[in-house]
Amino acid sequence: MDTLDFRTDDPRLRRLNEKPIHPGGEYVLYWMQAFRRAADNAALAYAIEQANALGVPCLVYEAIRPDGPHASDRIHRFVLEGARETAARLHARGIGYAFFLPRRPAEARGGLARLAARACMVVSDDFPAFVVPGHNAAAAAKAPCAFIAVDDACVIPLALLAKPEVAARTIRPKVTRLLADWLKPIADPSPRREPPARFDWSFDPIDLRRADLVALVASCAIDHGVPAVDETRGGSAAAEERLHAFVRRPLRTYDVDRNDPSREGTSGLSPYLHFGMISPRAVALEARAASADPGVEAFVEQLLVRRALSFNFVRSRADYAEWAALPGWARATLEGHANDERYAELTVSELEEARSPDALWNAAMRELRARGTIQSYARMLWGKLPLLWMRRPQDAHAAMVHLNDKWALDGRDPNGYANVSWCFGLHDRPWPERRVFGQVRTMTSASAQKKLDFGDYILRWSAG
Repeated sequence: MDTLDFRTDDPRLRRLNEKPIHPGGEYVLYWMQAFRRAADNAALAYAIEQANALGVPCLVYEAIRPDGPHASDRIHRFVLEGARETAARLHARGIGYAFFLPRRPAEARGGLARLAARACMVVSDDFPAFVVPGHNAAAAAKAPCAFIAVDDACVIPLALLAKPEVAARTIRPKVTRLLADWLKPIADPSPRREPPARFDWSFDPIDLRRADLVALVASCAIDHGVPAVDETRGGSAAAEERLHAFVRRPLRTYDVDRNDPSREGTSGLSPYLHFGMISPRAVALEARAASADPGVEAFVEQLLVRRALSFNFVRSRADYAEWAALPGWARATLEGHANDERYAELTVSELEEARSPDALWNAAMRELRARGTIQSYARMLWGKLPLLWMRRPQDAHAAMVHLNDKWALDGRDPNGYANVSWCFGLHDRPWPERRVFGQVRTMTSASAQKKLDFGDYILRWSAG
């Protein structure tokens, strides 16, 4: 299989300022924000390629701030576990690397700007959600040199899927048509210049080899009420282990087992895909090489088509997390049923504490709090049922976005925003009119438990 090289007018590249490459710079700086991996990373590959052309080393800067939205033990430890591995892998490749961990918001300012001032150019990740677009825009405006963002979020470059899509059926043929050109391994160049033996990063990098990560996280001014998930270790090695285990067994029956709560029928890769610890390209290539079973095609549909649809949605509108981003028909029908009788009137706090009148919904919320993920079918139900317990559908939507961003390891992600909004009508069609839901697709715990046996699931995640 041939490799994917950078080309003239490559659709993965976006120049975010008009400043020239600085010929007197000391290095090319890669700011690792969303694709937190040491190989199979188009942004890193581009930075190395440019550094080689300029005859300078490539340096990698990674950080996590304490004042980011929903910063918590859960997110910090997962990122630091991945960073420990990234540091070792980059060192083995001869690439300079440092991790910046400010403990307080006041400590977080200025580190990147000081590094950019000495760079030939800055390369960053092009990721359309959460804080990354704002970070890139602000840094590019301040940088004295060229600032390039590289898209490696989906297999197909998002610039080639720029038209806002209404459903999977409209984006599927476009993704399928482009796969032959883009679903292939990337070229991973080796750096020609080693990093300096001694380098002033302008901050004290974390020694990730020796650091006590639990103590480091405890020292940060973040939300310590959202604990780390011990069973889900951060890093590319953990992602690769999960992928290999999934391909060996559950992948072949993914089409029939993924919604069954009695089976571990999903890949468990969503946190790793969100943080870029593994690429969707690598996952798709390994899955397709495994077999041609129906399970493979169902999985690839989720990974390539549905993921592209979610990223297309988020990239197409800045209000992707807001009520206004829902289709007009969905907002109108839900608002039109706002005065329908509810089964309960719940607050966001009561939802977060799993104090709804529905045992299955409560089990899903407790799983999210404990594991950072929710069983596949229960997750759809989890997103929809609060419409029955909150008078204003806008409040129900905002509550689900908030809870997903706060507790999910794969939250703050285009897939998460699109999945929550799908529960309110996004990327769907009008259905027969029902109470409360109007023309939005209805789901209930009773119907879910007629299709699938959730008895053990509810028992496992029952209170206490």
